[in-house]
Amino acid sequence: MKKMRWLAILLVVVMTFGLAACGGGGGAKPADGGAKEEAIISADDSTKDYSGRTLKLLLSIGGGGNYYEPIAKRMMEAYPGLKVEIQYSNTAEDDLRTLILAGNAPDIFNVNAGKLPWYNAIEQDLARPIDDIFKVPTMDGSKTLGDLLDKGMFSLGEYEGHYYVMHEFQYLNGFWYDKAWFEQNNLQVPTDWASLQKLADDSKAAGSTLLGYMGIAADEYGVIYWLYPMIASTDYDTFVKMANLDPEVWKSDAMRKVVDKMVYVRDGNYDINTLGCGATEAQIAFIDHDFAIYPCGSWLEAEMEGAWTEGWDLEFLPYTFGDSADQVYMVSGGLASMVYKDTPNWDLVQEFYRFMFSDDQSIVESTKVHHNVMLIPQFSELCGDIIDPSVLTAYEAMKNMKTINQAMFKWYPDTATELGNMMNALMGGDIDADEFLQRGYDYWTKLKNDDKVTKYTFTG
Repeated sequence: MKKMRWLAILLVVVMTFGLAACGGGGGAKPADGGAKEEAIISADDSTKDYSGRTLKLLLSIGGGGNYYEPIAKRMMEAYPGLKVEIQYSNTAEDDLRTLILAGNAPDIFNVNAGKLPWYNAIEQDLARPIDDIFKVPTMDGSKTLGDLLDKGMFSLGEYEGHYYVMHEFQYLNGFWYDKAWFEQNNLQVPTDWASLQKLADDSKAAGSTLLGYMGIAADEYGVIYWLYPMIASTDYDTFVKMANLDPEVWKSDAMRKVVDKMVYVRDGNYDINTLGCGATEAQIAFIDHDFAIYPCGSWLEAEMEGAWTEGWDLEFLPYTFGDSADQVYMVSGGLASMVYKDTPNWDLVQEFYRFMFSDDQSIVESTKVHHNVMLIPQFSELCGDIIDPSVLTAYEAMKNMKTINQAMFKWYPDTATELGNMMNALMGGDIDADEFLQRGYDYWTKLKNDDKVTKYTFTG
């Protein structure tokens, strides 16, 4: 795939993306929650002596790679005698519990939110507020980190007036396609439901099918990258009501329309082989053009490095199965960390985030690992040339799309599991549309009436 220089466009997007994120939260604060009163570090490195001390980080293995490593290296270079230890694990959620019980908890943990939902971690009193991080000076002392970081994204992880989640870099999630293959086969990028149906027919003529997605192995691919934006683009009010646990939404005409669209895809326009595939298998089938479009995140190009065949031109598809091109949505996501509630190294935690967001070398070298965008003003100038081309197409698509966040998935993580099971049953032919809608109604009713579940309000 060819690289491109796109600094001006990327700068505009980076400066505005956080404002596009939406959502809100509420709920009871943990008993001993609240910001701890501790000193804010200075920008003057000459006054700091961290020799003999250790900062411990826990990072889930995933599409972002070990992007903490370049930051840790920079910190240790800047402060001789400091150790920064990274535990990079594919079972980070289990490791975190074990380390806490052993009295060896990490100072910062970045655990897959599907394995340890943020709000569960907050309610279980595992995390401390990060409000004071916004007061930390940048490397040159001219600003604070709060001047760089757009608070729009931080509504995810806000809890009773405090911030708990540090959003580190962003993914954009939705549909992807091979622009070169489309051009070779005279396939048109769909802009509304009618043109998607035409693409389904034309894909068959090209020896492919319309859609494949990883179902059983991971709920998020179908639920977050396909179902959520399809609901929002078909009728946004339905998406809002769904996030607010209104069971009646499952009896609405809009939800029926969404399910009918899924049935249309299932019946002759779906690669059912992908239902039971893992990520690598499904993505290899996509690379082989077994199907035309694939729901995934903007880590896709980097994750499949070395597997792309000659001529592939991965691009983001700016359409989400709605009726019109005027209302299309993409889902914002990303990797994010939390600070352990009893960290003895609050000053080192501040230093880590100071390097992450305001040290040029840390920004560049970590971006070379995760290949995605950080929402900071200087990012375009520093990294516009090293972002994967496919990622840039996703950010370009934002100009014509609205952004929704994953608040429902964060607040009520079991909904993703239930929706994933429902989708897999529908797409696998085990249930019909009526059964799908009834299961949704029954589950939403149960969840709404469960007094043990903290309820939140999604404002859209």
